[in-house]
Amino acid sequence: MTGYDGWNYLHLLMFVFWIGTDLAVFLSAKKSTDPSLPLDARLMLLHWALRIELLPRTMWKAALPLGVMLSVELDLLELGTTGVALVWLFTLAWWAVSMTGAYKYDQPIGHTLTKLNNVLSGIVGAGLIALAVSSYLGNGPFDAEATWLLWKVGLYGLINLMVIVMIVVFDPLGPAFAQLATEGSTPALESTITAVMNRSAVVIWTTYATIALVAFIGTTKIW
Repeated sequence: MTGYDGWNYLHLLMFVFWIGTDLAVFLSAKKSTDPSLPLDARLMLLHWALRIELLPRTMWKAALPLGVMLSVELDLLELGTTGVALVWLFTLAWWAVSMTGAYKYDQPIGHTLTKLNNVLSGIVGAGLIALAVSSYLGNGPFDAEATWLLWKVGLYGLINLMVIVMIVVFDPLGPAFAQLATEGSTPALESTITAVMNRSAVVIWTTYATIALVAFIGTTKIW
């Protein structure tokens, strides 16, 4: 097995665990908005959704260094040992910020780290889109002739921006459930919870479709 085969296998697993486990997150969160369920069950569903979400959150970050390794193995990206190491170090730091923020979502430090994670995700997203455009224009760092890779890089950058939107749109669900736990269910509150979930669903399914498109482009190498 070559180095490319190993990285490609990990890349495949990354996509499987990203979309597969995130779908479990969505379904659990969606079910938690059902007012016919007991409050304890709804809170447990939301809690487990937020815990399961740690896995797709990890896969989302892992896509960056795994994609870099594949590009290097295919000689489509010139990046020395130092550059590769820096990509991995940045990803680990980004992942640590994201995971800690998600794990401590109900604490002030969690809110602070979530904001920092959004900033880092925005930098990654905008940066990758800029690199894809730059490479297309012949200014590197990716091979301009590998247009399929440029689409893959640009779309992954876009996914990072979409995830920020997803987090922002989904965020009001936490305070709404806190109010539900302390004040009980009311038609107005249930309407708010349903509206947040419905708005989130649009962003979530659009993101899933984009991830699937990236996987398709990477597999078929068309475009």
